[in-house]
Amino acid sequence: MSTVRVRIAPSPTGFFHIGNAKTALINWLYARKMGGTFILRLEDTDTERSKDEYSDVVCGALLWLGIDWDEGPGFHGDPDMGAYGPYRQSQRTELYRREVQRLLDEGKAYKCFCTKEELDAERERATAEKRPPRYNKKCRDLTPEQVAAKGAAPFAVRFRVPEGFTEIHDLVQGVVRTENKEFDDFIIVKPNGDAIFHLANVVDDGLMKMTHVFRGDDHMTNATRHVMLFNALGYDLPRFGHLPMVLDEAGKKYSKRLHGANVLDWRDDGYLPEALVNYLVLLGWTPGDDREVFRPRELIEAFTIERLGQSAAKFDLKKLQWLNGQHIRLLSVAELRARLLPILEKQGFDLASKPDAWLTQMVGICQEKIKTLNEIVEYADFFFVEPTTYEEKAVKKQWEGADAPARMQAIRDIFAQTAEWSVETLKHAYEDLCAKTGDALGKYIHPTRLALTGKSVGPGLFELAELLGREACLARMDRAIDYIRNMKES
Repeated sequence: MSTVRVRIAPSPTGFFHIGNAKTALINWLYARKMGGTFILRLEDTDTERSKDEYSDVVCGALLWLGIDWDEGPGFHGDPDMGAYGPYRQSQRTELYRREVQRLLDEGKAYKCFCTKEELDAERERATAEKRPPRYNKKCRDLTPEQVAAKGAAPFAVRFRVPEGFTEIHDLVQGVVRTENKEFDDFIIVKPNGDAIFHLANVVDDGLMKMTHVFRGDDHMTNATRHVMLFNALGYDLPRFGHLPMVLDEAGKKYSKRLHGANVLDWRDDGYLPEALVNYLVLLGWTPGDDREVFRPRELIEAFTIERLGQSAAKFDLKKLQWLNGQHIRLLSVAELRARLLPILEKQGFDLASKPDAWLTQMVGICQEKIKTLNEIVEYADFFFVEPTTYEEKAVKKQWEGADAPARMQAIRDIFAQTAEWSVETLKHAYEDLCAKTGDALGKYIHPTRLALTGKSVGPGLFELAELLGREACLARMDRAIDYIRNMKES
């Protein structure tokens, strides 16, 4: 069994961001590929913004994507799952205090009694003198007696940055070497006793025995601080992999204000989770060949960290739509039906009046056409409600010619005279008509579609006509012929 342990550690302060989803996915794929353990940990120490309902949102988004976890927090009263909990930072306060005290006892951290006013004044002096605003290390070498003399004065805890350099062998970015003097003695505990992100993150990763940390490359500057803390605390150092961030279609950081930043926006827009997973992986990983469509299990088989890229990729909605269409085609008709019928029911269509076999057939003829699940409404509404209007552009193209009434009457005659009402017989009847008139098949198919559906695009004409039935088709043809006559008389 592999010893690989990876995690996703979102803050439950709102919706689950598309960038976090990509990070979770890379960690999950690696864990599943290596037979390792994938952990969900909630960084919920922001007491003002972290809420239980946001934790549920994170959980729901991950599960919708198909990203399950092996260890993590319990929800709705359930116990934590795993031996390294608690899995909520808000429940790990004593662990942070214990580890900070160890750093203080070993001289690797120190108490800083500088007030906010003192620090602000020092920052202003640095700005005026055009030098970097660095902490002046005023409290770094206070003696035990000087510290004791401060009594109950409030203090922060600062990490004593060692001399030398820090080198990170990043699995994505390569070797990154930083001189430690580039860093202040940074704060790891606030004056109110709360652990800063850097400390909490490292303590959690160290005590939970993470072997790999894949996260966004916006954390690259944090990584040097974290490696210094790992070394100071004596934890085994995980392998880091800093992933390029998800950019919007304009090439900028995917703002939380944009539609689609919330993972569940894509669910509401009718996208399949397996398609979104497929697309997000391709924003930072290449399979090594021309293949682009992967089911989740196929992604696990193909995934390797060696093919993770350094460059950020722009979100491409058209590419996602295409992939979503491909995944819709990969579903069985029964699977697709289970996803589509609730959407039609929500729109108020009377599905109960249709036989099960009819509904399955309807889904089947739409499967090759729709790019999102929600498109089933515009591709199938005419099956339940007769069209009362016709697309204006299509009317001008198909029905304004002088020969339109004659063509429509010829089509009606086909509907009335065809002996057997089926896809094949209707198709042969149209082909026979074209052979007699010398017209192309489109001269009859397009005006027929407009008459039956009110639209210029949709499922295959003969397939939808078969499902509508002869009587419905004749009634709609009569209505269309009356419409054309009235249009020409007005």
